[in-house]
Amino acid sequence: MNQILLTADRLWDGVGGPTMQRPVVRIADHMIERVDSSLLPPATCSGERVDFPGCTILPGLIDTHVHLVMSAQATNEAIIAQVTTETEAQLLARIEANAQAALRAGLTTIRDCGGTKNHVQQVRDRIRRGDIIGPDILACGGPITTTRGHCHWLGLIANTCDEVERTAQRMLAEDVDFLKVMATGGNMTASSDPMQAQYDASSLRCIADVGRRANKHAAAHVLSRVALPDVVAANYRTIEHCDWRVEEYRYEFDPELARKIVDQNQYVGLTMSGLARRAFLPDVKTFDIAPVKRLDLRFACERRMIDFGIRYTIHSDAGVRLCPIDQFALGLRAAELELKLTPGEILRAVTATAAEAIGLFDRGVLQAGKRADLIVVEGDPLRDLRCLEKVRAVMKAGVWCNR
Repeated sequence: MNQILLTADRLWDGVGGPTMQRPVVRIADHMIERVDSSLLPPATCSGERVDFPGCTILPGLIDTHVHLVMSAQATNEAIIAQVTTETEAQLLARIEANAQAALRAGLTTIRDCGGTKNHVQQVRDRIRRGDIIGPDILACGGPITTTRGHCHWLGLIANTCDEVERTAQRMLAEDVDFLKVMATGGNMTASSDPMQAQYDASSLRCIADVGRRANKHAAAHVLSRVALPDVVAANYRTIEHCDWRVEEYRYEFDPELARKIVDQNQYVGLTMSGLARRAFLPDVKTFDIAPVKRLDLRFACERRMIDFGIRYTIHSDAGVRLCPIDQFALGLRAAELELKLTPGEILRAVTATAAEAIGLFDRGVLQAGKRADLIVVEGDPLRDLRCLEKVRAVMKAGVWCNR
């Protein structure tokens, strides 16, 4: 049995407590065998021993919402033009390159929330077979949307309730890991309206039920409150963006609806994409567009969700404009500033809580019996999240991916 012994100055286990000083992590057979704290590292090890002085060991990071097929260009139009005109070989190459960039940045698991055809599944399977190196990928294939709805240019169209059910079944036949629906329009697609629901309650429930019968969860894109009650009633596992807008510049947080989200153990995804990184991307402040001008209102409402006790992950929406997949840490720094979260709260949202949200209970924490997904960063990210930009090593399932 191959064994690996890791030491560093500190370890944060994902549970949320203080860092462990002088940790010793023993890994065997792709799993964490034990985690100890010792004043002096053990003198012997039957396998490989690796020391990381000045560093912190963390669970592998998890981004619960990315778009591997997209290129994070400066405008929505440029991204859409690229996705809709490139060859299949070009699309697959970008998906693969983005996945590998994510891994180098410390993301050992990512959930792709909308791509072209079955391209993401193809790359996912190549990684699983060991043909290429990359993070674990959960794929939904295409997001279910209407004829002119949000991301209709990705190609998965369903308008009626019958069409929705057939489309969800088709995605299951194409071996997706979960189902995704655009419950409202989106900012990226000019022909859609974020303030309008794209599906009625029966269609939304149909998608979630099709997933549940196949033991797969469902995610719903929600950019205004108009669709939120039906998404909550259908008990979607994750509510992406979870926007409570009732007018362009007015939000209404409903404690009764929020209580249902908590009671049903649903998770919301807080989006720290390019526009939300205004503090670190000076050009964003010059954008005369509503999604930027209402950021203060948006963040205040998200803080209310957090204070209410709604479970949340922090995701990047990587691939959308100004949001490269390898800059996940920048989005976390934005969350610290804009949502008034501590580094520990942020790290839990992208490790243990993220794993729970997407049903991967074998990872997200560094404890005996869990899968050995971990990263090593220089410095102490519990004091300064900028340390996440200094990844020294990445391990997935007990195998070094980057060191």
